[in-house]
Amino acid sequence: MPVQLIPLDESRFDAWLIATRERLIRLRQGSRMLLGDDAVAHADAFLAELLPDGWATETSLILTIADDGTEAPGEIGTVWLAANDGILFVVDLAFSTAPDEGQRDELFDALTALVTRQGVHRLSMALYATDADGHAFLQGRGFELASMQMLLEPLPGRDVAPRVQLRRMTPERFRTFAAYSEAAFADDLVASGRYSAEAAATESHRQMTLELPDGVDSSGQMLFTAHADGDEVGILWLGERTRDARPHVFVLDIEVAEGHRRRGHGREIMLAAEQAARQVGAGSIGLHVFGFNAGAIALYESLGYRRVEQRFLRSV
Repeated sequence: MPVQLIPLDESRFDAWLIATRERLIRLRQGSRMLLGDDAVAHADAFLAELLPDGWATETSLILTIADDGTEAPGEIGTVWLAANDGILFVVDLAFSTAPDEGQRDELFDALTALVTRQGVHRLSMALYATDADGHAFLQGRGFELASMQMLLEPLPGRDVAPRVQLRRMTPERFRTFAAYSEAAFADDLVASGRYSAEAAATESHRQMTLELPDGVDSSGQMLFTAHADGDEVGILWLGERTRDARPHVFVLDIEVAEGHRRRGHGREIMLAAEQAARQVGAGSIGLHVFGFNAGAIALYESLGYRRVEQRFLRSV
């Protein structure tokens, strides 16, 4: 009998939850996306948000992965699933025994059959850099990169002065920036395949309001226009964060203006971002980039950013 997915018995939920919490913390810390107590707090908040009613949470489905067709039949792991907006999310995939390629094939078949039964048409999975079993499961099975989190740590000591100048964004410029940035981010969410147009507009507005409640004067935000040879060539939005109790900066938006692209300004703005991060005492910079933006990914990797978490998507 091929690999089967069997609902987790309620009597086993507490043990599963403890093991899953430990795994989520370990993956976050191992990838260095989050460190120390930050990883613990993030994992706890994540579990509380997605499992508000524990085992009985209607939006989650926790399954054991059983294989009775081997010489040593039994469970080989668990998979935690959640559905939203036409996508079935693999929230966590944990193997207790390393599967072989045949078992991975059968698990994939079982998941795609479940997707069909649930009436959704896409399967999504996020993986941390250190999750070797997860990456092996996705390899060669038609998943496409939807988005990723990247990290530059430590900030390199570059002996190069950026050829662009950052200036604090004016209230007048902020008004046009905010409208454009919110609309562009919604478009990117749709292009990534993870959101419908309506859901993307809602999510983009939510994030803009959360980050910039007081506009250009919002606390913990650094909004710049970038200038070269007397012209505005782009914008840069940095959020001040903490990471392992130390200052950290996150790139919330970077844009090179039309008419000024393919001249190296994107790289120069990112170099200027490093200087801005140092000025607030940060030793690391994080960012999010969509998978379709191959040029930006290549730029960031050339500057030393590494992938710490990736989200993949597959149509079924």
